Amino acid sequence: MINPLVIPIMPVLGVLTANLNELIRGEVVNLHPKLMIGIKTFNAAAAGFAFIWFALLVTAISISDQYSALTGALIIGLFLLGIAIYGIFKGAKFLSASTQVWIYRLALPLMALGSYLVVHFG
Repeated sequence: MINPLVIPIMPVLGVLTANLNELIRGEVVNLHPKLMIGIKTFNAAAAGFAFIWFALLVTAISISDQYSALTGALIIGLFLLGIAIYGIFKGAKFLSASTQVWIYRLALPLMALGSYLVVHFG
């Protein structure tokens, strides 16, 4: 069984990934039409989006090696739960444009920190 302290981390990473997915697909313009994203911010968000899929794979494999395959599946399930929650509640409408920009800028470090915490304390 995984450490209960890391259980909330994976849904949060799922929510962040869903948020980045909206940016990359261009859907964020519907909720924040005046949102201006620079190329550096977009690149940081895209790097965070690409990183999380690799980190999710490594995290699930690492947790599976430490505990069991069921625990690795739980990690992936919690991540997908975060994506589903964001989609059901349309998470972007709860965030202001400036908050969105900072989420995009901090995407890569937040994803790396979350994955590290799950692997380390798992």
